[in-house]
Amino acid sequence: MDERKDMRGQLFDDLSYKEKPHIEIADDRMSAALIVPDDPLYADIFGLIAEAGVYVGIDTELVKEVNSSLLTGRRTERSYIIARGKKAVSGQNGELILRTVKPADMILSSEDINNVDYRVYKQKQLALAEKDQPVAMIISPTKGRDGMTVTGEPIDSLDGLEVELDLGKNVYINGKKLVSSIDGLIEYSKIGNKIKFDISEVYMIKGDVDFSTGNIDFPGSIIVKGSIKAGFEVKARNEVIATTIRGKVTAGGGVTARQGIIGGQLHAEIFAGGSIFAKFMHKARVISGDSVVVKKSIMYSEIYAENEVSVESAPGSIIGGKTFAVNGISAKILGSESYVKTDVSIFSSVRDVLEMKKFVAERYELSKTLVKLETYLGNNKEILMRQGEDKRIMIDKLLKKREQLRKEIVIKDAELKIIQQKLTEKSDGRVYVGKIVYPEVKCMIGGRFYLVKEEYSKGIFYFSEEDQEVDYKTER
Repeated sequence: MDERKDMRGQLFDDLSYKEKPHIEIADDRMSAALIVPDDPLYADIFGLIAEAGVYVGIDTELVKEVNSSLLTGRRTERSYIIARGKKAVSGQNGELILRTVKPADMILSSEDINNVDYRVYKQKQLALAEKDQPVAMIISPTKGRDGMTVTGEPIDSLDGLEVELDLGKNVYINGKKLVSSIDGLIEYSKIGNKIKFDISEVYMIKGDVDFSTGNIDFPGSIIVKGSIKAGFEVKARNEVIATTIRGKVTAGGGVTARQGIIGGQLHAEIFAGGSIFAKFMHKARVISGDSVVVKKSIMYSEIYAENEVSVESAPGSIIGGKTFAVNGISAKILGSESYVKTDVSIFSSVRDVLEMKKFVAERYELSKTLVKLETYLGNNKEILMRQGEDKRIMIDKLLKKREQLRKEIVIKDAELKIIQQKLTEKSDGRVYVGKIVYPEVKCMIGGRFYLVKEEYSKGIFYFSEEDQEVDYKTER
């Protein structure tokens, strides 16, 4: 008798619960993943990849490793990125590389070249051009590199854009070079991919602006190796650069004072369309269409900047006067140990602040004139009109003038109200203090003010949305 025990059942029954790995392709078709179940059946991964239609960017070494793991039963990850598409790479845009001489030998000292002035020149692209010499090189754009999905679909790339040049009258193109037709100062600005480029004529003054030169008005840039003396005025269509400024400067571009801007009985005055840079300012009235950057200190000055005001190095102080900016004010020290009244303000537009000041001054003059007329004319018109013919004609003119003044004052009040509403709008600008704030510093933001009554350490003045007030946050 055969004692063998019969065994019956389904072939591979113990494998019935196992699953086969599979390939998942990302929606953008830029990657393919191998998904491995908890207890996987062995499968040739290269075969699965081919079945899924994946042909590009396959990580063959990884696939071999996973194949080996499945075959030997070693532990595997739940998923693997086994193929990656090739992304399209856009070409680089064309560029303009300056080839110029910085005017360091004319206006920078060895001390300054490592400090604020060198940084200023680098940022502002201030450099000298020589007649008939290249001032810049045009770098051509590069072609883009097309991409491809893991399943082989091409992805188009974008070629780089040619640099767009807006050239002035004193520069021309020769091949891939920009060449200056005059000796001058480079005027360079860039918005997006468009570069505005010209060479402005430079009026070089080897000494001071004083009685020997008189006032100067030049349709280019002006470099003064000496000082602009008190009582004298320099006007330039573009940049003005000097050692010290004690008089008045009006510039369409930026203004740089290698040493300082220093007033006396009368404030030194600077009106610039661009940024203003100086080592220090004392008794200055400064209006900038951009930023005001000072190396050491601002003292007893009136500053207006449509961008920022910053005092960067030691002592880094703003003492006395009034400082207005749109995007922020930063200094190490505000005020002084002697509690000098110091105002710092953030408004939506310093032009509106100046406009308001002008309207207030005009209204004051109108009011003064009106008060004089009121005092002279009194309230009894009948008595006044009993005078002689000549007198009555004069009085009638004065009465009409009074009515006109009253109307003008009403108009000024309406204009002032509009500007005041603009100036009290919410502002995100902040006042940064790097070291200490002394009492009698007043900070105004969005029409609200904060008057400091005790010393504060490093911190920030800001407008609190929650309290609708200016607040100060101390920082460690």
